[in-house]
Amino acid sequence: MKKLAVVSMSLLAVSTASMASMADGIYVGAKEGASWFNGACSSSGACDDNKIGLGGFVGYEMTDYLGIEAGYDYLGKIVGSGINNRSVSAITLAPKFSLPVYDHFSAYLKTGGAYVDYGQEQDMSYLAAVGAEYAINRHLTARLEYQKLTDINNDVVKANNNFITLGVSYKFGGAEPEPVVVREEPVAEPEPEPVVAPQPVVHTYKKSLNSSDSFALNSAVLTDSAKTHLQEVITFMNTYPQAMVTIVGHTDSTGSMKYNQMLSEQRANAVATYLEENGIDSTRIMAEGKGELEPIASNETRMGREQNRRVDITIPEFEYKVVE
Repeated sequence: MKKLAVVSMSLLAVSTASMASMADGIYVGAKEGASWFNGACSSSGACDDNKIGLGGFVGYEMTDYLGIEAGYDYLGKIVGSGINNRSVSAITLAPKFSLPVYDHFSAYLKTGGAYVDYGQEQDMSYLAAVGAEYAINRHLTARLEYQKLTDINNDVVKANNNFITLGVSYKFGGAEPEPVVVREEPVAEPEPEPVVAPQPVVHTYKKSLNSSDSFALNSAVLTDSAKTHLQEVITFMNTYPQAMVTIVGHTDSTGSMKYNQMLSEQRANAVATYLEENGIDSTRIMAEGKGELEPIASNETRMGREQNRRVDITIPEFEYKVVE
């Protein structure tokens, strides 16, 4: 009855999670590693319970913190008490509780149930697993996992299985981030005048660098892509020497507030330094960091955190004269 209750709790988690807000969606994956049994051997007779195992899994991620995952594990052929060179496999189902740790890293816990084919016997078992994941990119994620199946019974012994694996998963869906664009107010053309005097024009220039493309991971080192985008700013500043530029670094809420403030300042200063190295006088540049204080999207989702990790570049309104 206890084993059936575990599966019932897993199904209840599926039902509850399906009513949660839709997140980034479905993923599939595969894993491979070492499988071994405790309690499968008796004091007499041959025993071989250490094997290489394989597995596949499919899951649905409702939020960054809650998902549901089902899998099929092949745990190898073993020789033990009441089992003679037979394959052991398991069908698993469990809620997955995740905790974003830092940037692309997260830890997770699964607790649920499994249906185990143990030689010529079948049994319902408890499942528990802990693991860590690293998001390689928007779709691919690598994982390291330790899984334990307990209370596997046949007519001779009561055993449990340990399964430590390396795996990779592919997540479907997920919109690509919007490309970096220059948002520029239109320049009003001056009306023809009978006099030759030049007309004043008010101009505002804004640009945003996404940290995923513009900086190395957890650092303030500019990428080649960021330097290419900054050439537009350098050209603009050289064209209008009266223009001043404000550079503001931002982060998501992952990590401590103190670290986020420091990282946002370092990234803003890295952009300012690059402008100075390319001929822009330091008196025309103001750089600051605001850490996690001014998000433009929700920090509850991975996509939202990517949008919040940015450096905003603004050249405030100024009057200049159009030279004919």
